[in-house]
Amino acid sequence: MKPFDKIANKIESIHHNKLPRKWKKIGDIAVIDFTSIEEANQKEIAQAYAKELNVKTIIQKNKITGELRQPENVKLLYGTETITEILEYGIKYKLDLAKIMWSPGNTGWRSVLSGPKEVAEFYTFDNPSTIIDYFAGIGYFSIQMAKGYPDSKVVAIDKNPNSIKYLKMNVEANLINNIEIVNDDCRNINLKADVIHLGYIGSTIDFVEKASKCLNENGTIIFHEVYRNNWLGFRSRSDWKGIPTNFSNLMMEKGLKVIKFNRVKFYGPSTSHIVATLAKIN
Repeated sequence: MKPFDKIANKIESIHHNKLPRKWKKIGDIAVIDFTSIEEANQKEIAQAYAKELNVKTIIQKNKITGELRQPENVKLLYGTETITEILEYGIKYKLDLAKIMWSPGNTGWRSVLSGPKEVAEFYTFDNPSTIIDYFAGIGYFSIQMAKGYPDSKVVAIDKNPNSIKYLKMNVEANLINNIEIVNDDCRNINLKADVIHLGYIGSTIDFVEKASKCLNENGTIIFHEVYRNNWLGFRSRSDWKGIPTNFSNLMMEKGLKVIKFNRVKFYGPSTSHIVATLAKIN
């Protein structure tokens, strides 16, 4: 039997047509949307999910909001512990899901040089002396980049003190010794780098000018963002090839050219999370 069928067997049949069929298991915590279930029954039903999924806590799925990308109105439906640990491509990440976001859909792209070929191609750099991660969070990308480029200095910047707390823990737990951690707004940092990573979603374009000014000649910017598929010119899976004209023109206005372009994942209805490699126009 599938996990959902086993869960349904433990719950009264009157609730079956409202039971959530999808969930995100992050470490030993599950994030599930129970809004279709009457509030009075949510915790009892969540307990059945917790036992079948073997998790210590169930969190009601919520929005990630604000510049610091923090969970909003965290509601626990089962358990009390919101700190968990994930092992991904050889890296251990500890975080508090009540305070910090984690996107399971980005798994392959966080692998840097340790995962799929198409990801490694985006994260293959020519002996960078300095790599800066403008939105380091808990080390989503910066720890893997530090591991992949042990002779490089990686500067991991984040303005969220909660993220910095776990970033320090994760750097230590993974025995990484070539990361410098900075708790500040990246716009206040004027360090030069050969690679600047913009792993942000929502207004990444606002940080491109700053990154360009801090980029060494022949340097590389890794740019993550979400766009509407129609704006990108993609209406079907077969359209996902090449560099979208609108995106290329947008970057040219910033004095940058697009070297590589790919889709990370569907982000929502008619919307996609994309990644691009950018370089200065000489």
